[in-house]
Amino acid sequence: MKSVAIKLYLYTLFSLLYAVGLFYLSIKFGEMAYWGNGLTWYWVGVTITYLTGILGVIFIILSLKIRDDSKNGFYSYSINLLRTLSILALGLGFLWTTFLIIAGMSGM
Repeated sequence: MKSVAIKLYLYTLFSLLYAVGLFYLSIKFGEMAYWGNGLTWYWVGVTITYLTGILGVIFIILSLKIRDDSKNGFYSYSINLLRTLSILALGLGFLWTTFLIIAGMSGM
């Protein structure tokens, strides 16, 4: 029972961590466009950013598949709050990254 709760907490925490990484990398890949003569490093940065976001989605899916039967109300509330924050951050991170790609390719 305790290992299930720890696993649930870690999956949710990793998902939130990858969501924060998604925002950080979306800012950094714009700087990577100036590393070479072409856009090769820009697209490498975009790929790494999206892979980070996909890892966050995988961890949130894993945390949603775990069933926790604990009766602790505060623990359940905090896990649900972390899940909600993670889902919102991942969704906004993917939207923001996509917006930056579209804006960068249109010359803004």
